[in-house]
Amino acid sequence: MDNLLNIDRLKKYQAESLVSLATSIKSNFPLIKKEKPLVNKNIIFLFLEPSTRTKTSFKFSSFILGANIIDISPASSSITKGETFEDTLKTLSAYPADALILRSYENSHIEMAEKMLDFPVINAGLGTLSHPTQALTDLMTLKEKGIDMKNAKISIVGDIAHSRVARSSIEIFTLFEAKINLCAPNYFKPKNFSDIPYYEDLDDALKGADILMTLRIQKERFNGLSVDIEDYSRKYMITKDIMDKYKINYVMHPGPVNEGIEISKGLQDSKRSLIHEQVKNGTWIRCAVLAEILAGKKI
Repeated sequence: MDNLLNIDRLKKYQAESLVSLATSIKSNFPLIKKEKPLVNKNIIFLFLEPSTRTKTSFKFSSFILGANIIDISPASSSITKGETFEDTLKTLSAYPADALILRSYENSHIEMAEKMLDFPVINAGLGTLSHPTQALTDLMTLKEKGIDMKNAKISIVGDIAHSRVARSSIEIFTLFEAKINLCAPNYFKPKNFSDIPYYEDLDDALKGADILMTLRIQKERFNGLSVDIEDYSRKYMITKDIMDKYKINYVMHPGPVNEGIEISKGLQDSKRSLIHEQVKNGTWIRCAVLAEILAGKKI
């Protein structure tokens, strides 16, 4: 694996092997930290959108594996002076880097980076298109719980139209033959994935589901779309009573969570919540991705 651009570029065995490697690194953390397999590797971080979980976990992963981090802040870079993304890539191509970790608001940026740079590119979240390491993290989290993905019934609820996480999750869950349905009000209905069952009514979507993934309402991507948040919450907020009514085993959320809108307050800290496990496993999946691409770990 030379890059990680999107889930649709991965074979099933590659996704399985990344999860296996992440699990191994997690269980052998003290040894891996001591070995530092990425010592003297230089990794550029270019995050053009805010990030807490993804960026922090990639940083921890880099430190654990011994890599050097060159963190380019858009606020202090020439981007603020009008430099184009293409010119930024031309500049980065001149440095002795070993990889670029990129988060961007623009869907085309990751492929542009792959074409222009002669070192690996890793997608850390791309516009509304993809977030492969989050999808791998969610797969790892479910597998840790002993979920048989082929028999899993997963409902994805929320702002699907603007969610890169939803798209990558759908791709990886489909790859592992899970049964998926989508639930959202019409204004959050995705334009693609027409072959996946879609429900506007939450009750219809949750019947028979055992795993529920809720999504953040992404106000920053609305582009003039008017949404009544109170009405949305009244119809789609997930509560303990809803979990009980439909016998949902687990609730997931990629974060950040808007309590009282997407899920009720306190639910993310309940025994049936995998949200904190998702955050923890993000570090190990990103360790696996970096190790596979930069340390030549055979997967």
